[in-house]
Amino acid sequence: PVTAMVEQLAADGVAVPNIVAGGTPTFPAHAQRGGVDLSPGTYSLWDVGYSTSCPDQPFLCAAVLLVRVISKPEPNRLCVDLGHKAVAAENPLERRVRFLNAPDAKFMGQNEEHLVLELPAGHGFEVGDVLYGIPWHICPTVALHQEANVVNEEHDFVERWPIAARGRRLTI
Repeated sequence: PVTAMVEQLAADGVAVPNIVAGGTPTFPAHAQRGGVDLSPGTYSLWDVGYSTSCPDQPFLCAAVLLVRVISKPEPNRLCVDLGHKAVAAENPLERRVRFLNAPDAKFMGQNEEHLVLELPAGHGFEVGDVLYGIPWHICPTVALHQEANVVNEEHDFVERWPIAARGRRLTI
């Protein structure tokens, strides 16, 4: 129906704007077509969920959570400041974040403010060190934050972007 409508508009001399198609479940099929802009749910940021469910797509995740080690209760156990209030928690514990610099971390437990990790012996992390995590589900993760810090390719801070989803209100 959309193709027929576009053809009819063009035949009537109407300029046709870009066609946006291909939501989350269908964008790989639409990617095979020409003349459409794809629009899967998180197309500007991506997340581990997309990278896992669509391994044939070369996604580059643009949102990274900076997480600090706040305690080291045992040599192979860390407590980091990544709780339910900072990363989407609707998935099972092991599917909330993937750490770029600690890919072997096992998630032991999470509460509102903290995530407890178990790492292999000799991991090298100490209190104050930073872990970089890619959220499994970026949409609700972004909505948990007031703003995003934008960093350029040289890793320099550039600016802060307000998160519009935080400014919502229910009215009666």
